[in-house]
Amino acid sequence: MHPDPAADGPAPGTVDVAVRPEGADVHVVAVVGDVDAASVGTVRAGVDEAVGAGARTVVLDLSGVALLASAGMSLLLEVHESLRTRACALRLVTGTVRSVRRPLTITGLDRVLTLHDDLPGALDAAAGPDPHDHG
Repeated sequence: MHPDPAADGPAPGTVDVAVRPEGADVHVVAVVGDVDAASVGTVRAGVDEAVGAGARTVVLDLSGVALLASAGMSLLLEVHESLRTRACALRLVTGTVRSVRRPLTITGLDRVLTLHDDLPGALDAAAGPDPHDHG
């Protein structure tokens, strides 16, 4: 894990992940780069770090993602289900990044996962219940 993703982003085909607390039980996992088969382990490690530090809500900030491959979308579903079984919530910040928002919309994952346009909106919503938590 890096303390903060590079401002210009990592080299193509790589990913940087930074985990930071945003309150007692909310952690932000900021992802910059490509989320594909080669990088899903790094992203998952960031989520696991957040949960291990006491997060009840994980805000996965994907606004710096250049490529969200099918392996990345599978990871998002796995993380969502894993957190749900631990009574934790997952919020995704997708911004207006077409490379993230479009595949989630095309596959229908936007109806399963909780998406936010920006980090402040996701953090505000983190105080409330997850609208996709169906028990």
